[in-house]
Amino acid sequence: MVQSDYREAEWRETIRQVRAVFNGPLTYNCDKYQEDRVAWWDAVDVISSSGYYPQGSWNEHLDRIEPVVKRHGKPFLFLEAGCPSRDGSQNLPNDWSLAGAPSPEAQLIYYRDMFTHTRERSWVGGFMLWDWPARLYREEDAALNTDYCIYAKPASAVVAAAYAAATAPSAESLPL
Repeated sequence: MVQSDYREAEWRETIRQVRAVFNGPLTYNCDKYQEDRVAWWDAVDVISSSGYYPQGSWNEHLDRIEPVVKRHGKPFLFLEAGCPSRDGSQNLPNDWSLAGAPSPEAQLIYYRDMFTHTRERSWVGGFMLWDWPARLYREEDAALNTDYCIYAKPASAVVAAAYAAATAPSAESLPL
């Protein structure tokens, strides 16, 4: 969809037509790194993004996104975010095909980093995490699973703590 972000007139017309038949909130989920390039955020109700940012770079990207959110005065969500549980994935979380041995630790590191940095930004309204398949692997196979799913993996405790907290958890409160 990145190449369609620049088709502002067509997006505005599409949104106008959708609003003619739908009265709920509308959003557009831009790809990572594109939040400050979409020129028609004013036409939707919620700004959203796929936040697959490498570990250690969250603050840089949040600093880039924040002025966009504040300028438009709209809610913001990450409609996609996550990290596979394989070696190196925390550095390339959007690379589905990255070769690497199973590493629940890489996934854990990523989620701790993501929640630690976003909890400091009150304008981040939440996350929809990728991926929870309809058919889960067996719990005893979790350590060998290299997918995005956090079921029975250490990252599940970090996600549970982040979602359970009335306010975003501090880094110290996230399980190791």
